[in-house]
Amino acid sequence: MNDERLTRLGFSSVDTMRTQLENWKLPEWLVGGELEPRPTESKREVPKKAPPRARTLGPRKDLPPASNATELFKERLEALLEDVELLKHVNEGLHGKYFARTDVEIAAVVRSLDPDDEDFWATDVVRLPGKVVQTPTEIEATLIGVYALAGGQMDLLLEALHLDSLSASDETREEIRQYVEGSRSGGDKRDGLKVLAANLAAWVRGGGSHGGRRAKRSEMDHEVASITTKYRKAGLTDEEITRKLAHLKKEDGTSYTVKDVTELGDLGLSWS
Repeated sequence: MNDERLTRLGFSSVDTMRTQLENWKLPEWLVGGELEPRPTESKREVPKKAPPRARTLGPRKDLPPASNATELFKERLEALLEDVELLKHVNEGLHGKYFARTDVEIAAVVRSLDPDDEDFWATDVVRLPGKVVQTPTEIEATLIGVYALAGGQMDLLLEALHLDSLSASDETREEIRQYVEGSRSGGDKRDGLKVLAANLAAWVRGGGSHGGRRAKRSEMDHEVASITTKYRKAGLTDEEITRKLAHLKKEDGTSYTVKDVTELGDLGLSWS
């Protein structure tokens, strides 16, 4: 049977087709023979469309250790702690949808007239000219974003910071959820902070753009990948592994093919 006919029937290879026929418990003489569709055969039912799946992984490239950025992360975390101390100096009011605020920052100031004095240069909180804008201070925006990304409880943050948290509507709480957890691929109207942060991380780590939504592997995909690694170490071929995993189903309800097993096995996932 040629490749074009195999593709139309939904198989990646003759071995994959024979594996599926064996799973259907067809007679051995039929499985081992050259199978051609009969002229009178009814039209083959079109399988349910599978969700988008990454098919071309490419060779594995080891990434620089994430610990390379340890000092960079620590420096920013320490700066955030300094920002937390500045919050007690921030003065804000709400006029309709506008925040009237006074920005503050830590600046170097002259503390002494003697240049030899160790306190000649010191730091102090400096108040900047007031502003009327539609967002809170940059300090607050950063800290609220970090709190949300770090898994903070947004209801508790509402109680601490909202003008009237008891009257915060369900709509307000849903908007907050979408800004944090939202995913357009999951039916939300926007991608939230966690999705955007993951995309940013992909760019920083060299993953670049995928031209749209990033494919997400299912829990079963990860399990099959780990099982495949184990069986490969035991000397089994991908065809043999596929037969052993015939009872497992993908998210769309179909079985894993040899191509799927090969692709997932190449991820190199393992339980140990």
